Order: sequence, then C-alpha cells, then structure tokens
Amino acid sequence: MVSPMRLLAALALAAWLLGGLSLTLQPAHPFPGQVVDDNGVPFHTIAIYLDNLDSWFWMRNALGNLALLFPLGVLGPIALPVLDRWWRIALLAIAFSAAIEISQVWIPDRSADIDDVMVNVLGALLGYATLRALPRTRRTIGEQ
Repeated sequence: MVSPMRLLAALALAAWLLGGLSLTLQPAHPFPGQVVDDNGVPFHTIAIYLDNLDSWFWMRNALGNLALLFPLGVLGPIALPVLDRWWRIALLAIAFSAAIEISQVWIPDRSADIDDVMVNVLGALLGYATLRALPRTRRTIGEQ
C-alpha cells in the first residue's frame, strides 16, 4: 500500500513537471536581442545572467531554470524512495533537463543551452538539500 504522503508527493511532482514541460516545449516569444542561440559552451549564459542582474528578463530566466527541477529534489525522494541519494537526483535531473534542451532545438524561438541543464540540475540539488535540512526527512530518507 502506498502511503498518502508518497502519493501526494508523486501527484504534486508530476503536476509540476508536466507544467514545466508545457512551458518549455512550446514556442517562446523572446524579447528582441535577448535570445541565446543554441549554446554548448558551459557558463556562457550564466555569464549573461551575472552581467544582467538588473534585467527582469534574464533574472526570470535564471530563477525559472532553478525552479524547474527544484521540486524534483524535494518531492522526488518522498515519491520514489530510490531517489534517496543526491547523485540519483542529479542523474535524473541531467536526463530530464537534457531531454528538454534537445527537444527545444526543433521548437521555434527556443534554443538548446548547456547552461540551462546546469542550472536545472543545481535547482534539483538545492531542492534535495532543502529536503535533507528538514529534521523529519533525515529519518524518513535515511542518512548517507
């Protein structure tokens, strides 16, 4: 029997990820001059973020990339106990994010960007760190 907490976490995570896919796999409407072409150079877009801390567009992009997989780190280990290690969260986040980025190559006004994968994975790991910082989850998930 699946516990109510596990079921609720699984439903919330699925809803979040489906919502994220609906946002990331549809054509975008970029602001002129604010599109990064397909980018396989690590830290190129992150440098743009850091150079434009006063830009709503770039900060929304950066925070959106962090937030996309944050729930995977928080809810993943509750929904699926096999995700009880940081590296498993990281591997799943890499796979999920890379699939999105590869798909975006064929979507109008979208681009594939290695930095998006890096920031998405960071978001998932921050979510996992948040979960681990909660006292009750240390008992639930187990110490590493």
